[in-house]
Amino acid sequence: MIQSIVACAIDAEESSIVRMKSSTGEGRILSGYRSFPFGRTAIASTQGKRLLKKLTSFAAQWRGENMAIALTHETLHPLPAYFSHGASPETRHEYSRIEAAYFLENPDSHQCDSIAYGDSDKKEPYEKNLLLFYSDTCLQLAEKQFIENHPIIFKGSHIPPLLYTHGCSGEPQAILEITGDYVMFLIANGRRLSHFSFRPINSREEAEYFAIKELQEATLSKEMVIQAAGSGIKRGLSRLVKKETGLEFAPLSLPYSIAISGLKNTNGLPSSAVKAIATALMAME
Repeated sequence: MIQSIVACAIDAEESSIVRMKSSTGEGRILSGYRSFPFGRTAIASTQGKRLLKKLTSFAAQWRGENMAIALTHETLHPLPAYFSHGASPETRHEYSRIEAAYFLENPDSHQCDSIAYGDSDKKEPYEKNLLLFYSDTCLQLAEKQFIENHPIIFKGSHIPPLLYTHGCSGEPQAILEITGDYVMFLIANGRRLSHFSFRPINSREEAEYFAIKELQEATLSKEMVIQAAGSGIKRGLSRLVKKETGLEFAPLSLPYSIAISGLKNTNGLPSSAVKAIATALMAME
């Protein structure tokens, strides 16, 4: 049976929609794609409803198909947590709601992703996770528009989709994301986080400082290529960080082990398109 899905990824300053279809074996087919020059920042403005209609109009050509939505967020609130091995999604959700009530001003307006973090030792009774809390205001706006034409089967941050796809590489992957709001650095090992940091910023100088600091303090091989994403990644900033750390940078992309018909490689795609493809692939599993 051929499975298909529409996925939307919304970055700070751009958005992308893709349609993926399954093929024989484990292959996937990219059968539709478009990027838009606006993202979360513009959608949160007074123009938001009009801009969302542009996204929904493009996706509507596949009316009735399942949809997945991933969003980068202005602020993330990370919190370590421990669960029994194999804890149900309901258990994780209930615990996250309890924790949200303790340290968030408006817990009901936040969503949470629970992500495996660190090594998994089956001999230990508990498994470490990282709870990532974020405002779901923009997600709700997007879902309200898309749900008129599509059943929504996933909505959340872009981090689980990236972990899903980079888990296919077999090697640790490092991603540095810089926007006008934050510097985020993570290392994915399989489909688990082995390192995560999120630093709110107010200036380019802060972006430079935290990017260099995080890369210098992380345990990284000099051969590792850092995947860079976000509107704050500029050529001058990349050169400075490379000079200070000795590390190489490349645009965010999917692992070569993922075969997608109709797409030679993802090196030339906007980061929102890579995230949309990753979201589609995760939702199709």
